[in-house]
Amino acid sequence: MFHPNMQSIVEGFSASSVPSWRSWDGMLADVWQVTGASGARGEYVSPHARLFVVLEETMPQSLQLKLDPQDLTATSGRLSYIPPGVRTWSFLGEDVSMRHLDLHVDLQHFGKRLGLPLDCGIPVTPRLMFDNDRILTLARLLAAECIGPGLHNVYGESLATALFVELFQLERPRGDMRGQLSPRRLRVATQYLEEHCLITVRLQELAALVGLSPSYFNSAFKASTGVTPHQWQVKARVEWVKARLHEQTSSLSETATAAGFADQAHMTRVFKQYAGLTPAAWLRGTLL
Repeated sequence: MFHPNMQSIVEGFSASSVPSWRSWDGMLADVWQVTGASGARGEYVSPHARLFVVLEETMPQSLQLKLDPQDLTATSGRLSYIPPGVRTWSFLGEDVSMRHLDLHVDLQHFGKRLGLPLDCGIPVTPRLMFDNDRILTLARLLAAECIGPGLHNVYGESLATALFVELFQLERPRGDMRGQLSPRRLRVATQYLEEHCLITVRLQELAALVGLSPSYFNSAFKASTGVTPHQWQVKARVEWVKARLHEQTSSLSETATAAGFADQAHMTRVFKQYAGLTPAAWLRGTLL
């Protein structure tokens, strides 16, 4: 599990409850309910990037986040982006109770997941106390996933990814205008599916092979090929069966077992779906 390893020193703040959190590959979101007295302070630094979002507060704009602990000028905004290794300080001007979201991300893992080039435009400078309605909406949905029982893990992961895409204003790569896989990634994935067509290949395993998240890989693979990874693998399995039938060294039932089908009837249904004929009819046609 990803650990952000953020270091903090706080004075005058206290957590009202244990934080709620969710974690994905290279990302972690946690929601805190805290109280603070006027004059409370904090100091924070992390080896990973972080987005800080004030979700609710009893005294609006009471919390200030700064790059200089001596800077006491008031600013407004619920959102702050802090790049890796940047030290920040917070202070309170009034007593407050608040709920906030911290979203931590390993930028190297994030870039690899999205297939981003090194010069993709991820900011290296902090952006403190700003507002963005779309980011705030996504943050609230993500916070609800952390607090409640939550939906499928892909939902929370997609929210977190979309949040950072919006934050960084990442444009669609010019060479990938339809969200397709690069030729290299497509070649690696299809070759792996064909070589392992007789066994179950998990989507997570295939996505990790090319360094992408399962949800992104699945949609990009279909955009590139017109079919899902599972459908591509089944088609490869049917091609293997064709070769085995042409050799005429095994019975249909033996071939079905070797190909990983439940039985001959299962193989026949799948074969006809992809080849248009039953295995027996296909074999007779090849021998004419």
